[in-house]
Amino acid sequence: MSIPSSLTDWIIAQFSALYAPQQQYSNDDATPLSAFAPDAEFHLNHTRVDNEKFKEFVEARRAVTSGVECKAEDLIETPVEEGNAEAGSIVAGRATLVRTHPFLIRAAPMKTTTVISFSAKIKQIGDKPQIVELFQTSADKPVQITLQAPPVDASAL
Repeated sequence: MSIPSSLTDWIIAQFSALYAPQQQYSNDDATPLSAFAPDAEFHLNHTRVDNEKFKEFVEARRAVTSGVECKAEDLIETPVEEGNAEAGSIVAGRATLVRTHPFLIRAAPMKTTTVISFSAKIKQIGDKPQIVELFQTSADKPVQITLQAPPVDASAL
């Protein structure tokens, strides 16, 4: 496999898979963490974390999730060094993940939105692209629930 024509499409597919529900993966080898180089460097909310802490961070967001939708915004792709493909590329932008949970609130599935701003350095390692450096800033927030107010009979007032 060679580097896809669009690394922006590739990285959004990786984020979607990374935060997909846990039951979709039966063992560690099948997880989307394979999109990362073994010695990848992770920065979460401007704090350097090791591979294990990053894995815990992701697994906490995948837990109790029945589905995920990833929307990309403001993505850019640029080479690390002009004219040197071996130096890799940088893909940066924003992704909004809407995670659906299996429990209900007011007869509808609960949803959580995670807004992620990221910058990823991607290199061709072997026959596939891999993320070698990731800076990720994220915030989780529940999706707002709009409750219908009961109709009021003005003549009763």
